[in-house]
Parts: sequence; structure tokens; C-alpha cells
Amino acid sequence: MDAGRSGLIVMKARTVLHFALSWWLLVTGLAWADSAGEALTARYQALRPQLETNVYGAPIHIESTEDGELRRGEVYGVLTHSFPRLSEALRNPREWCEIALLHLNIKTCTHEKRDGADALTFYSGRKFYEPPEKAYVLRYAFRVDAARTDYLAVTLTAPSGPLGTSDYLIAFEAIPLGQATFVHFRYAYRPSLTSSFATGGYLATLGSGKVGFTVTGRDRQGRSEHIGGMRGIVERNAMRYYLAIQAYFETRDKSSAQRFERWFDLTERYPVQLHELEKPEYLQYKFRERRQQDEHQRALDAAAR
Repeated sequence: MDAGRSGLIVMKARTVLHFALSWWLLVTGLAWADSAGEALTARYQALRPQLETNVYGAPIHIESTEDGELRRGEVYGVLTHSFPRLSEALRNPREWCEIALLHLNIKTCTHEKRDGADALTFYSGRKFYEPPEKAYVLRYAFRVDAARTDYLAVTLTAPSGPLGTSDYLIAFEAIPLGQATFVHFRYAYRPSLTSSFATGGYLATLGSGKVGFTVTGRDRQGRSEHIGGMRGIVERNAMRYYLAIQAYFETRDKSSAQRFERWFDLTERYPVQLHELEKPEYLQYKFRERRQQDEHQRALDAAAR
């Protein structure tokens, strides 16, 4: 067999193999999306009674777990926005930065392409104003896992974070419910010995009265007692992000100022868990952080051109 014919056979074999692999990945991806969408639909049906009647005054259900060293907070909820509108926006990393900035601990968020893939950088700091240069940096890879007419899944992952923390995850999935959308938001990370020591000190002092949303029992006066500790922390963070998504869609055609106000008003429905600042303080800090986020994003966009 001559070299030319041998090379042609090899090329054809590679083409067939590439086609077969691409087809397998496509079929596997479709099967996964089918399974994940069905699982979320089943979860909605199971949670429907809690979504319709609960203490939150809204169709929301909150959970948290400590899976080994991994801390995870989750929020299920019904948003009164159409699935196509929600899916179109949340496939775009730029819109996630608009959402993230509402969180009082996110000082700046930027998006860019890194090695051809979408990436987000969160600058996380204290509840008071801080420039991004003094904040902790979290670099997330952004991925759209599924974008179908009946199911959306988006994942943000960061392998490492401040104080030796790791395995950061922000995951979002949704299915249509007529003109509304059922969504599942998950926030998780793995603490380190250093971060656990720092968090323990916080919970023993400034954060001693901080609680989450899960009800663990009743006190002698019959009042609800709520989960504390690390599970309380991840529940509060998950809820802040969930309310940021809600506020974003309720004010998508309005100004940043109106969006900041809406997020603050939504969090104030749960003052025991989420109140940290007075409204004028929060707005003052966010206006400054809005400007610095725009400046950082413009610089990244200019460098990419």
C-alpha cells in the first residue's frame, strides 16, 4: 500500500472517529438534559405544597447541607417571569455580573474570555464599601450546561478562594411553568482550617446572633428557632443571590439605582436573617461599586479589542 493511500485511510478513520465521538457527546448531553429536566420537574411537584404555603410569604423553599467538608445552600422558587426571557438573559455572563453586584459582599464583578472560555471574576469583601483592590478575588469558569426550550442549566466553578477555601460552586437550573419559571439555585464551597477558624471567631462574636432559614425547633415562647453556624451562612448567601436574580428580572428595564433598591427591599422581608445595613448606607456603597465595576469592565473590554 502506498503512503498516499495509507494516509487517506488514516484521515477517513479519524473523521469517522471524530463524528462518532461528537454524536456520542451530543446524545449523552441530550440524555443528561432530559434526566436533569425531569428531576427538576419531579422536585417541583414534591415541593409544591411548601411553595404554596410557607413562612416566607413567597413561593420559596430553602435547604442546606454539610456533605463532608462541603457546605451547600439551596433555594427553590417560582419567579413570575417567562422561561424564554429568563433563559435568554442567564446564558450571558455579562448579566450574571449585574446580578452578583447586588449582593452586599460583592464589590465588583467582571467578565471576559480566558483561553476561549467565558470567565467571571468576583471581588468579595466586607459589607461596607471596599475597592476591588482590597477585596478577595474569586475566579469562576462560566458554563452553560443546557439551554433548551424546556430546561436551562448554568454553572460557575472556582477551584480556589480566600484563606485556602476551595470548590466554589454557583449552579442555576430552571424549567418553564406556563408564564412563570421554577428555578433551583445552589451555592457551595469547601472551607479550610484557616477559614473555619476565622468563621468560628466571627460566629462567636459579631455573628453570634446570625441564623439561617431552616427551622430547627421552638423556644419556650413558641417562637421558631433557626439553624446557625456554617449552614446558616450558606443559607443566607444562597438567599441573597436568589433575591438578586429576582430583583434583576423585576428591574431589568430600569436603572441600577432602582435595582439596588429592589434588592434591598426584598432582603428586608427577612430582617432576622438578612439585615446588615440601613438602606441609605447600602445604596451609597453600591453606587460607588457600580462605578468601579464599570471602570474595570471597560478596561477589560478595551484590552480584548
